[in-house]
Amino acid sequence: MAVATPAAHAAGTTLVLDAQENYYLPTAGEGPNLDLGITASGGDAHDVSVAVDASSLAGKATMVITGDCVSTGTLKVRCDVGPLSDRESIDPFFLKPTAAAKAGDTGAITYTATASDAATVTGKTDVLVGGPKLVTPPYPALKSIAPGAVFERTPAFANTGTASADKGVMLLVQDSEGVSLAHDHSNCHYSDRPAAGAWCRFDTPVTPGAAYETIAPLRYTASTDTMYGYNTYMVWPVGAAAPDSFNPANFPETGTGAPLGLKPVASGSGFTGSGYGTFATTQHADYQAVGGTIEGKVGETVSITVGVRNNGPGWMNFRWMDPDDSGTFVVTPPAGTTITGAPGPDEQGDPGPRWNCTPGKAGAKSYTCAITSTDFHPGDSVSQEFTVRIDRVVPGARGSVRAVANPEYPNRDEDAANDTAAIAVKATGSATPSPSPSASPSPSATATAGPSGSGEGTSSGTTTGGGLAATGTDGVLLRAGTAVLLVAGGALVFLAARRSRPQSGR
Repeated sequence: MAVATPAAHAAGTTLVLDAQENYYLPTAGEGPNLDLGITASGGDAHDVSVAVDASSLAGKATMVITGDCVSTGTLKVRCDVGPLSDRESIDPFFLKPTAAAKAGDTGAITYTATASDAATVTGKTDVLVGGPKLVTPPYPALKSIAPGAVFERTPAFANTGTASADKGVMLLVQDSEGVSLAHDHSNCHYSDRPAAGAWCRFDTPVTPGAAYETIAPLRYTASTDTMYGYNTYMVWPVGAAAPDSFNPANFPETGTGAPLGLKPVASGSGFTGSGYGTFATTQHADYQAVGGTIEGKVGETVSITVGVRNNGPGWMNFRWMDPDDSGTFVVTPPAGTTITGAPGPDEQGDPGPRWNCTPGKAGAKSYTCAITSTDFHPGDSVSQEFTVRIDRVVPGARGSVRAVANPEYPNRDEDAANDTAAIAVKATGSATPSPSPSASPSPSATATAGPSGSGEGTSSGTTTGGGLAATGTDGVLLRAGTAVLLVAGGALVFLAARRSRPQSGR
């Protein structure tokens, strides 16, 4: 980072600008967000503002302002920070090339930071149109790793840009929880927390068309309860903008072995820019179905909660991965009863439990409910509360709850005996069937299984939309529909946020 620090101000506070050394503007598309930070050193600073000027790129680039900065002219912005007591990251803009821009064009972005009680400081970032472009191949998917075993990954990259990464490259490694990375190399800095990985610097210049991989693989150890996970990495030129996820403070430990180096390899079509790969161990998780008993009088509508418990030893950890659930459970009501939905606000408070089961109608023969937790630890359970109408007494009637694996990410259950649990009935009243209105789906009955929100721990079913048709004279399902309206907005926002996570590097 380019650091500009003046002599100490009379008040004892100085400003320090942290700006990237180089900004590489592609000849097509758009460049990365500018990486800029400012720190107050020696005390608090007030009325802090940073003027950013990229006007030397007039005719070569246009500016898209981001963050809280405001335009002050062509290719110029002002970012008002206000009072400053520590470091503040600024997200001023990114650049897009014009039709006239060509590889090799240069320019500069300059900075002027001011405060009412600290001296003015300046800084600069050099801009190159074109420049190096470092792309990575994906890791292969690894399977059948023994619990607690060591496995290896070898990062690689190629420069498909128009200029060299003259000062070398940076490597950032990030992984899911459930693995530990060996601290093998003295030019790498490692996290002391799970799932953070490491970063390494290589001073090898990388010319256009060249490709490299590390001379030794990275060594991982899977924890004994891990079933699934991922490894990912990204590479960028020294002095260029770092990924948003990179914070050197998260990697306080330095490796103790020989430096990790690079060796040339052949480049090819496999360098797609996605340094990501999944892994799977042979560990299993015992899913235990949890049933219950329906108690009440004939004609009453009562509630029952059923679900699935993870008895371990495996951990179904899918956070930041593709699966939306850790499996499902199928609920079949006993003969003589009708599932009418989930309790509404009057029974359970506002908005009441949510509906994570299909189909979205009352009176179905069975319901398939998502095990919505994507961080399903041993000891965790997922449940769904149902409202059930007792229509008549059927001696010996029993329903069931059956745990079902996610076919793409199975829990490899070794104990099938507890995969199914009974739903019993204790009903009092006449054994003669009593008339009741037939159930029919609402026009908008599209309730589907979806994420629970927290993604971990014990969780209840959640409604992601739709509702069940109102049936009977007690209006239970009408109230359930009200609960859906009260929570649908928040659930939709959650789903959108989960599907729009930044891609690698941004």
